[in-house]
Amino acid sequence: MTQPGLVVRLVAHLASLLLGGVVALAALMVHRSAFPWGLVLALVTSVAVPCRLLCSRLPRTGTAYAVGWLAVFAVALVGRPEGDFVLAGDLEGYALIAGSLAVLALGVASLPGRRHHEPLPDASRDVLHPGRDRC
Repeated sequence: MTQPGLVVRLVAHLASLLLGGVVALAALMVHRSAFPWGLVLALVTSVAVPCRLLCSRLPRTGTAYAVGWLAVFAVALVGRPEGDFVLAGDLEGYALIAGSLAVLALGVASLPGRRHHEPLPDASRDVLHPGRDRC
């Protein structure tokens, strides 16, 4: 029999994986439109989501997000046999590649997670605001 907490964690990780794929697809579609604001929107969204996931109750979901994001990004980088490509070798393309390195770094940073036996940061906030996250 499975534990309810395990099911919740599994669903959260799968949702983060799908969210990463959707955000990467949106970033690839938007990064060239309305330069520079499309690129800014793509980079800020791609990096802000794992930062927020790092502060959640399940910080390892940031790694699942990064895996989903990087998987879609890698498929887009490969190109097609016809010679088409999604990511051009110009300023916008290279900036998005640099943003992918930031997503990778945040994914690696969220790997350790938080140990159950470690004290939570600023435990007094939990007493004052029990429903809030810890960041």
